[in-house]
Amino acid sequence: MRLTRYLGLDTLRGVLRFYTILLISLPVLLAAIFFMLFGRERMIRGELEQLAGALRYEKAVVHFWLDASLGNVSFLAGLDAARQADLATLRRIFINYAETHSHVTAVVYVSPDGYTAVDPSRDTGVFLGDRDYFQAAREGRATVTGVLANRASGTPICVVSAPVTDTRGGFGGVVFMPVEMSSLDMLLGEASPGQSGSVYLADESGRILAPARPIPAAPDQWPRVSPQALQAGEKGRVFTGPDGREMLGASIALHMPGWRLVRELPVEAVVAGYRRQMLWVGAGAAATIILVTPLLLRLCRRLERPLVELARHARELRAGGYEAGCTLVPPPGMVREVDELFAAFCEMGRQVRGHIEEAERLSVQDALTGLYNRRFLFSGGAKLIHAAIRARQPCACLMLDVDHFKQVNDMHGHYSGDQVLSQLAALFRDSVRRSDLVARYGGEEFAILLVGAGLAAAMELGERIRRRVEATPCRIDGLELPATVSIGAAESRELVEYGETPLEDMLARADKALYAAKAAGRNRVRGEAVDAVAAG
Repeated sequence: MRLTRYLGLDTLRGVLRFYTILLISLPVLLAAIFFMLFGRERMIRGELEQLAGALRYEKAVVHFWLDASLGNVSFLAGLDAARQADLATLRRIFINYAETHSHVTAVVYVSPDGYTAVDPSRDTGVFLGDRDYFQAAREGRATVTGVLANRASGTPICVVSAPVTDTRGGFGGVVFMPVEMSSLDMLLGEASPGQSGSVYLADESGRILAPARPIPAAPDQWPRVSPQALQAGEKGRVFTGPDGREMLGASIALHMPGWRLVRELPVEAVVAGYRRQMLWVGAGAAATIILVTPLLLRLCRRLERPLVELARHARELRAGGYEAGCTLVPPPGMVREVDELFAAFCEMGRQVRGHIEEAERLSVQDALTGLYNRRFLFSGGAKLIHAAIRARQPCACLMLDVDHFKQVNDMHGHYSGDQVLSQLAALFRDSVRRSDLVARYGGEEFAILLVGAGLAAAMELGERIRRRVEATPCRIDGLELPATVSIGAAESRELVEYGETPLEDMLARADKALYAAKAAGRNRVRGEAVDAVAAG
């Protein structure tokens, strides 16, 4: 107690001064002790763990890239135009897709006899029935080939393919698209920002597939990772590189047979980084102590008065008669002002809890249908549209309205009406991709945002949903209630005519198209500029 009083730690000013100086000096002392006790081996071990962690995350990025590519080609193969072998419609869709996806050189449809039937990039009639991906499609499998050379540019590509099922459920051919490996470069570059070293995608022989570069004419000229790094495993190891430098390396296998992610980092870069860090920390701490300490001591004196005033205000709040119900207990040995602040914080905590409960009631999910609500449509949907615009991807939306819904409520009651909405919402959700956003717009009206899809694709999806609703009656307590929907479609554009944002403008135009569909007799799809049902 005498020591506390002697050091001035029984007052707020003394405590602030003491801990200010301690917080400035302690990091320098701890950093010096850590460097001396743990040393070089501990640094290397920690860096290997970081390499392994970065590889695991980058593995997930590569798998996402593969899954997204397979999902896109499977979506194209599942279009009604592909199932019905509508070559003219397929050609338009494939050209539009290739123009909006810069990493896809072309989209090709191969007929069941093995000959190309739709190939916007060159003449059709080329026999591809002996290709591995065609044989896999016959077995009902979507595939990703190994890395090939683009005949035009010499850059590496891989072929992503998916089978087509015809309208009778048989083999209807295959849709494939060559995807440039360079599309993976940016994803790998952004996967682990700030991570030291180089990351490569390599095959089992060590050839570097990504970052992508032109494929050399001679196989022995292909850039390769060092064999030690390729075989280092997920936990990594230290090895001597071809140039004699001591290196850290780690590798991890991917689901694609023969593909591995590899990371390499010179040991000197690890040690030098820590050395520089120690020098900068020491210099910065010394400068901080010399220059900032007088300012901090002055700041402490200035803080004392407002803190005392805050304590007085806390007593006024406590005298207001609020029921605190707080179990927060201040740590022993703290100054009197802090004790009073704890009591005030209890009161504020009660109010904060009330605000939190109120905020939780404002859910982003529609309670009846389980879909997103209108509020999330305008917040989350705006982010989707913004991201699509930045990525130069098309974006479209559908506005759906249940036809004659008031009659359902009038004839069968509101419970049955709620069940109809709930079942239709589940049907809408099952009819779109995971990347699309389905929301209840209000009442019996719904909205669907489609990223990466233009007006034609949106109207085609709308027509599939319309037919599916018409063919699927709602089953409620043993009754089958038929339902139909009217759908309006619109595509995003730069010029905003309605509202203040591209999303508001697109929804308004889709709503106008919806009213056109209802005026035309309901149970149909209308686009903002196309007065026809979507193809397929």
